[in-house]
Amino acid sequence: MTAEQQRRVRDLFEQALDRDPSRAAAWVSGAADDPIVRQEVLSLLEHHSRAGAFLQEPIVERMPELLGDDDEPLAPGAVVGAYTIVRELGRGGMGRVYLAKDDRLGRTVALKALAPPLVRDASQRERLRREARAAASLTHPGICTVYALEEIDGELYIATEFVDGRTLRDEIESGRPSGEMLTRTARDLAAALASAHARGIVHRDLKPENIMRTADGRLKILDFGLARIDSVQENVRVTRTGVMVGTLAYMAPEQLHHGHVDARADVFAYGVVMYEYACGTHPVRASAPLSVPAGLSEVFARCLREVPAERFASGGEIAGALDRAADAAVSPHASWWRIHQLVIGALYIAAATLAWQIKEWFETPVTVALFLALGTGATIG
Repeated sequence: MTAEQQRRVRDLFEQALDRDPSRAAAWVSGAADDPIVRQEVLSLLEHHSRAGAFLQEPIVERMPELLGDDDEPLAPGAVVGAYTIVRELGRGGMGRVYLAKDDRLGRTVALKALAPPLVRDASQRERLRREARAAASLTHPGICTVYALEEIDGELYIATEFVDGRTLRDEIESGRPSGEMLTRTARDLAAALASAHARGIVHRDLKPENIMRTADGRLKILDFGLARIDSVQENVRVTRTGVMVGTLAYMAPEQLHHGHVDARADVFAYGVVMYEYACGTHPVRASAPLSVPAGLSEVFARCLREVPAERFASGGEIAGALDRAADAAVSPHASWWRIHQLVIGALYIAAATLAWQIKEWFETPVTVALFLALGTGATIG
C-alpha cells in the first residue's frame, strides 16, 4: 500500500467512525473507489466494532463459566465465620463481594468471596495470603483498608473497609469534571498509588470501577487486597488454567503480552483512567486531542507510552510531575502581584532611608515628623 493509499484509508476510517454504525460500511463502499483502500477501511471498521465492548467489559462478565459453576451467591442473613451477610454488592473478576457485619468487632465490612478456581491450588492460596498481608500493611487515606484474609470452610475471603460512595465510572458517565476537580483527582490518585508503590505493591487492575469517591469527597482505591507484590515471579494475573482475569482496556501492553509487570503497569492504567475521566472517552477511541491544561496533558501522555521505560516509574514520579506542572501554571495575575509587592517594598525602603538621611542632615521638628510619617506609612502598607 502506498503512502497516499494509507492517508486515504486513515481519512475514510475517521469519517466512517462519525457515521451511523449500521450505515458506515455502505458509505465506505460508495466513498472508496480504490478497492485496496475500500477493503482496508472495511476491515478496520469490522475490527473496531468487535473490539469496542470486549475491551471495556471484564472477561468474567462475558464468560462467567470461566470462574466455575460452584460460585453460588450467599443469601442475606447467611453466617460465614464471624461475618453475617447483609446483601451482595456485586461480582468482579476475582469473585463476589458482599456487605457484611463483623460480629466480633461490630463493624460493617466489604467481604470478598474469592472464586474457587482461583484458590484451589495450595501455592495460589499461599501467594494470596502473602499478598493480602502486604496489602493490609498499606495505611493511606486514598487506599481502602484491608482488614483480614479469612479461610472459612476451605474457602478464602478478604474483609476490607466498606466504602460508601460513587465509583469513578459513575462520575465519568455523569459528565466532565471541572478543571479543579480534574487536577484534584489526578493528584489524589497519584498519591495513593505512590504510597503502594513505595512498599513494592502493584495493583494491576486499576480501573474506574475500582476507584470510589466518598460522600465527603475523598478518593479511595479498592481491591488492593488482590494486588501483587512487585517481584519477578507470577507477574501476570492468570489462573491455573491460563485464563487472564481483569479488564483488557486498562491493561498495559506488557500485561497483555505476559511480560514482566511492575509499577509501570499501574502508571499506564492511571493514564487510561485519567484520560477517560477528563474527556469521557477511552484513549483508543479518542478522535481529538485531549483538552486539558498543558501540564496535565503531558503527564497523562507520558503515562500512556507503550514502552514501559518511557513512562513514569511509579506513582511517586507521577505525583512529582503533577506538582511541577502546578508550579509552572502560576497565573499571570499572581506573578504580577508578586512583582507589585516587591516594587512597593523597595520604594518603602528607599523612602524610609531617604527620610532618615534628611533627618540626620536637618534635624528639625518638620524632618522628624516627615520621618515618622514615612515610617508609619511603610508599616501600614
